[in-house]
Amino acid sequence: MTDVLVQFVRARLDEDRECALKAASRVEGGSSWAFAEMEVRAGDGAPVTRHTWADEGAHIARHDPDRVLHEVAAKRLQLDEALASRHHISPDQYETCPVATTVDGLDETQAAALERLNEEQRQESGGEPICWVSCGRDARVRRTLELLAMPYSEHPGYTQALAANRA
Repeated sequence: MTDVLVQFVRARLDEDRECALKAASRVEGGSSWAFAEMEVRAGDGAPVTRHTWADEGAHIARHDPDRVLHEVAAKRLQLDEALASRHHISPDQYETCPVATTVDGLDETQAAALERLNEEQRQESGGEPICWVSCGRDARVRRTLELLAMPYSEHPGYTQALAANRA
């Protein structure tokens, strides 16, 4: 698995947070938003667009800066929790996920025994060990990253980050 998608998601969350903080600093009396009718203006004050559909103000209010900041914080926790998950370890080395390491909780003796077992498997199959379906840690992390990245699918780096995650 690659860190490209992790970096992509963290960067988008940073952008969302920065945008929300900038918006919150422009609202008098906090970030409580209420609209009867709204017009978006460019930095020079020129009208850019006028909001016309009936529930647009309610939609904008639902995405006020405080809510966005809470959402960014929740997504960061979700990302951190997924990345902190560990591979399955069993007292029986044959039941331990083949890609488990000391980071997952193996002691040095267990790690050495697992590496010997993995080397035997490499000799027999010619392939590298992979996270077992019964462990599933890598698949869960990969899926969590893809779901967290999904709202940013229109971003230019999305496709590349997604492809790197599937490699």
